[in-house]
Amino acid sequence: MKPIARTQLIQTLQAALAAHPDVDAAWEGGSAAFSYRDELSDIDAVLVVADEAVDPVFAAVEAALRALSPIALQHEMAGTSGYRQRFYRLRDCSEFLVLDLVLIRRSDPLLFREVELHGHGRLWHDRTGVLQEAHLDPEQDQAAARARIPVLASAFEMFQHIPTKERLRGRAVEALHFYQAMTVRPLMEALRLLHCPARRGFGPRYLARDLPAEVCRRLERLSFVRDLEDLAEQHAQAQVWFNECLAVLRSEGPGAWQAQSPNGQ
Repeated sequence: MKPIARTQLIQTLQAALAAHPDVDAAWEGGSAAFSYRDELSDIDAVLVVADEAVDPVFAAVEAALRALSPIALQHEMAGTSGYRQRFYRLRDCSEFLVLDLVLIRRSDPLLFREVELHGHGRLWHDRTGVLQEAHLDPEQDQAAARARIPVLASAFEMFQHIPTKERLRGRAVEALHFYQAMTVRPLMEALRLLHCPARRGFGPRYLARDLPAEVCRRLERLSFVRDLEDLAEQHAQAQVWFNECLAVLRSEGPGAWQAQSPNGQ
């Protein structure tokens, strides 16, 4: 049996949502909002619904999905604030064609509309005219990025001994974990502050879109280590690179290398 295509799944969702009176608006975000969609992309759908209709809308979506294919797996994210989020995998879809569905109540602040962070969402429908693209305040965001620099620097300097001591103890799993968390991830943030400060909190997500190819290749080499001896070498190199980035951030500020990034973002 041929797997259900992305277009068929989207059309099924659009029809179900357009027919539901409590769905004010719906749009597709994620890779589609940045025109980076490929055959491995999932579907990121965001809905604005009547306050009392969150559970009924989830139920309506699930009924529409089941009419297309049995739901093989579903999962609700716990601890979200200002929205509810569920993931669905259908039996007759590719394993990659997962539906990531977010519901925002009418009375809650409208989320995920900042172009700098979330791109240009693809409109499915907007009955009430609620969907207006938003932009970050450049001055406020630059100030927040600047405020992040001393915090990042202090934490980095404080905690580099932890991957080192676990390496010296011969504890490879612990050493690698702390190296990734306390060295590589802060280095990614420093590079983001230089190249794409608005997305400084994205971590490893979308690195290939946000950073120059040579920067990504260098990060890849630092991220994959062979053994504890190689970890010592990569850890030393990562610390040197972080401090180089920090010096530029302190002297020139966030966004100093933004022009070198893909699309100058």
